Amino acid sequence: MKKRFLSLLMALICLLSSILMLVSCARGEGDNKQGEKVSSGLEHLNGLDFGGQEITYIASNPPVDDLNYKSIYVDEESADGDALNVALYERNTRIEALLNVKIVMGAAEDRSIKAWMGPSLLGGLDEYDIIAARQYDDIQLALDGVLVDINKLDQYGADYINWDREYWATNYIDALSFGNKTFWLTGDLSLRYTSGYYAIFVNANLYDTILKPKYGSIYDIVRNKQWTYDMLMQMATESYKDDGDDKIGLEDQIGLLFPVWDNTNGLAISAGVVFTRYAEDGTPMNNATANNSTLINFMNKCYELINTKGVYSFNPPSASYPEAMTNFASGKAVFVSARLNQAEIYLRDMNDDYYVIPCPMLDENQGQYYTGVHDAVVIYGINYNISDERIAASAATLEAMAYESYYNIRPIYYDSFLKFKYTRDTEAAEMIDIMHDNVYTDFVFIWQFADDMHGLGHFLRNNVSKNNAASSIKRSVTLWNNGLTAILEKIEKMDQ
Repeated sequence: MKKRFLSLLMALICLLSSILMLVSCARGEGDNKQGEKVSSGLEHLNGLDFGGQEITYIASNPPVDDLNYKSIYVDEESADGDALNVALYERNTRIEALLNVKIVMGAAEDRSIKAWMGPSLLGGLDEYDIIAARQYDDIQLALDGVLVDINKLDQYGADYINWDREYWATNYIDALSFGNKTFWLTGDLSLRYTSGYYAIFVNANLYDTILKPKYGSIYDIVRNKQWTYDMLMQMATESYKDDGDDKIGLEDQIGLLFPVWDNTNGLAISAGVVFTRYAEDGTPMNNATANNSTLINFMNKCYELINTKGVYSFNPPSASYPEAMTNFASGKAVFVSARLNQAEIYLRDMNDDYYVIPCPMLDENQGQYYTGVHDAVVIYGINYNISDERIAASAATLEAMAYESYYNIRPIYYDSFLKFKYTRDTEAAEMIDIMHDNVYTDFVFIWQFADDMHGLGHFLRNNVSKNNAASSIKRSVTLWNNGLTAILEKIEKMDQ
């Protein structure tokens, strides 16, 4: 209870600090660098007036309590009484006043925008200006030719987006791009990007009782770069207690609850797997091959983990995050592999305290932690079918929303909610910073869910529980190579 009270106190302090900072910036007071950026970052948008133009976003269903939807739009009624909702509502109000636009929200009737309205967009649908898509479901829309090339906005009189600025996820966008063509954007504008990090949650009471006397602080293990798969498997084995039937089940005290499905893709990034190599001319090439020793070692290590005593895995097609997190919240396990934003959903009422740490390194030779972002991250594109005037208004609105989200939403959501409200101790904030500062992705990893990639996105999910990594890859690598070639050819042919 003391830890929980301290966590809430720190959240309140952080929130008050953020509010004071914003007030100071609004008054032009103070000489800190962040304040200077707040007062001087959008000069290229000064004087723009779009005459009350509606900027209509389309985002996937469901809209209720969904981070994809909330990232873009919160109505005045919903803003009442919630610090984050108030900040999001006021962000949009400021942008509407700055640009003389009206931000409007539409909800797709499907999780996938491509599945619901892809044919209509191909047919010239101009009802929506900005497509707020889920990477997993909708990456293909760029290849279908329905998005504006961000690098050619000057052709529409709309050269307002500076995606090399700190308020865009530049490295991530660069991985989404090919050559000088960029169709998708993301960053702190997407709450799913900021919080969709793969992580390990640790039951503090169980860890402190069973493992801390031998291993010491779990945070120190992470700081000393000793947090590896071997360490996790050793701890899972030592903390497991069977209920007497000599068979692992949810009636036992589990070492690790492991949902295999998309979790595996995120863990691969954390293990240092690189999915893209580049030709001398910079062309992306598929690195998901049997010659990729890190990939093979990762798959073998996952197979070993799944078969470790004390590890309870949820395998496809029933790889259940809700079941894993619910059992963890009830005190059934020391560790669970999940995503950072799932703490808000499943762990708010957990009686035991918990720690939050990065996913493990493959081994200590890796030398540093990497963070994978969940493939439901929102990526933003501008509809190619709308008029030049609407493209210009949409580009300016996206730029202003990214800027505002970085400077006025991030201090509340990232620095207060994620670090303190959704955790139970102050040291977790340091761990979340480690995750945030080491986000990695690459071209093949992002585009693996495109239609042309012939199931690469599901390969790890379906094969890490099998002891045949190299042979499985060899059977599919030609399809993946051909798929990547097809993607690059489609992008090269686009002349927007």
